[in-house]
Amino acid sequence: MFRLAHVTDPHFRGFDGTRIATLANKRAIGLVNLALNRRRKHKAELLEALVADLRAQPVDHLALTGDLSNVSLEGEWREALRWLSSYGAPAEAVTVIPGNHDAYVTDVVQGGTFEKLFAAFQTRDDVGVAGAFPEPAPTGGAGDGSRAPYPFLRLRGPLAIVAVNSCVPTGDLGAWGEVGEAQLRRLEALLTSPDVAHRVRVVLIHHPPVMLKGGESRNLRDRAALVAVLARAGADLVLHGHDHRDESAILEGPAGRAIPVIGAGSASYKGGPDTRARYNIYELAGDAITLVTRVHDEATDAFKETRREKLG
Repeated sequence: MFRLAHVTDPHFRGFDGTRIATLANKRAIGLVNLALNRRRKHKAELLEALVADLRAQPVDHLALTGDLSNVSLEGEWREALRWLSSYGAPAEAVTVIPGNHDAYVTDVVQGGTFEKLFAAFQTRDDVGVAGAFPEPAPTGGAGDGSRAPYPFLRLRGPLAIVAVNSCVPTGDLGAWGEVGEAQLRRLEALLTSPDVAHRVRVVLIHHPPVMLKGGESRNLRDRAALVAVLARAGADLVLHGHDHRDESAILEGPAGRAIPVIGAGSASYKGGPDTRARYNIYELAGDAITLVTRVHDEATDAFKETRREKLG
């Protein structure tokens, strides 16, 4: 059995090295929201309890699907790196992609800051896969401001993990996302590659590929195009975050085969039993996938299993 853990939307806080000049943009509004709202809802102690529980689980791989930060500060990402270090797994056993809060302002996206810091968790196994990425193949961060490193492929046990970036600097107060035509072409090439198609194909993305919350200001703008790629190419599981709650949907793949789409709640949210800090584990045994949800219990200050179900 192979066990894949999915953690999302931790929203780490950290301000070391922050210069005042870097806050004179959209970050200023985000910091006001952090001070008045998000600081009360997202708690660092819940992340520490989660990583302790994660260390106690026999997990083979960890997928972290974005919003590691609040306003794309390097200090926030360094807190995320500290947390990953405390988890203790080697970088090849962890895959990290950005969320919309990790693409908060244009300069960090153009500079590839996120990709440079988390490069060890984004190494790729798609060298030689036709159409997977433009030549020459990217070797590190997206310093040219493009999203050429995405999607990237990581082969782990029976899994083919395909990591997509749905996050762009919106330039407004929206939290919408967009995959883009270039990524969609490469995604289809990866999913249909002979090296990938026989494996359990898990697509990681921050925004859900279907509208689960109202309002285009926070949804994936080209979700119809993504759904069309998945309908042609197929996948076995799509994991996302973004909405800070447990979510599920079914997409139709080739020959009508169901593609489960599962969203996890925030890893740091201090809410009631339905929204409190949580993460998912997927147990893969042959063709069977079992979803296990572990949620923080306020009374015992520990995580416990609250759901176990086989996916269709």
